[in-house]
Amino acid sequence: MDFYFVKTLIKSKATAENMLGYFFGKVSKEPEYDFIVVPARYGNMLNLSLEADYKAFMDNFRALKKKVFEEVPEALEMTDEFMSYLKVQLQKKGPDIFGAEISAAIKNDDADLVHYIISELVKGWTPRADVAVGINALTMEEISMENFLSQVEDLDDENLLEVLMRPDIKDLPEIFPIIDPVYGKSITEFDIGDSIFFVVLNPGSDEFARELEKLFPNHFRGGSNTRPFVGTLISKELIVGKKGGKYFLIKVDFGKGIIGKGIVSRSLKIMGDLDRFEEKLSKSSNEDELFEKVSSVVKSTMERELPQFSKRKTKTVVTKYVEHTGMDFLVAFLMTILVVGMILVVSYFLL
Repeated sequence: MDFYFVKTLIKSKATAENMLGYFFGKVSKEPEYDFIVVPARYGNMLNLSLEADYKAFMDNFRALKKKVFEEVPEALEMTDEFMSYLKVQLQKKGPDIFGAEISAAIKNDDADLVHYIISELVKGWTPRADVAVGINALTMEEISMENFLSQVEDLDDENLLEVLMRPDIKDLPEIFPIIDPVYGKSITEFDIGDSIFFVVLNPGSDEFARELEKLFPNHFRGGSNTRPFVGTLISKELIVGKKGGKYFLIKVDFGKGIIGKGIVSRSLKIMGDLDRFEEKLSKSSNEDELFEKVSSVVKSTMERELPQFSKRKTKTVVTKYVEHTGMDFLVAFLMTILVVGMILVVSYFLL
């Protein structure tokens, strides 16, 4: 268990309000949290399942919050007031203490204790409330893989494939940003000139791979990129797929005259703090140990994820990819999965 995730629905009899929200954080650390608050008469709008997994709940929560704020005029002010209350209460208690209590309860699969902790947290707002909770213990691999596969599943979108084959970028190495599920930010919050942390998914050719390894020897081992790069964001371009998904085509400057490309979902949370990056990376300076962990996670990731992906999407994706690029998408995906394992390890070291 690397992360805790608590979903909760609170119905306040004293204030005639309903609150739906979540607490998410690294084990024994302060939570990230968000809520939607509506008058009780709109309570039926807060109909998300507390049994949903992390990704399903978060996707539905974001969509519901937008809908509620558009349709319930008082919801925004009510939510802001409740969020301010939670901030004060967590500061009084100690956010790390709250995270430690929740983590211990979830490790023991004790939903009743989580119910008690949440009830105590909100009793200053409403002494009489019906509180329901759903809990999940999550690993770094699950969080990062869910985020990554949400992109992979849309790679058969014709717009995205056409963009990747544009003459101005088709020969550039393909990169992917470092994911930071807790403290990261959307690519929309990055400005041109900002630092961005990434790994190389595909160098583009054997010749280019050798050139990258020659120019950046500390970032490669055994032909694989095992240490993340710090580059500069030099462009980002909004792309709307035919399925309606919103992505950004980004270009990054490696330094030494090398430019890379990447397609990133706006929903991914990307690491953006240079001081944090350097501090955490310095703790993983043992290259042999890093390489061993990379190999281990690559193996387990392939064994777990590839069969599931093949059953779900392979036929459709391969057909579309061959039509547009003349390549076998399954082979490309196998190679990508290898790098996904590396991304997961790198993300783990940085959190």
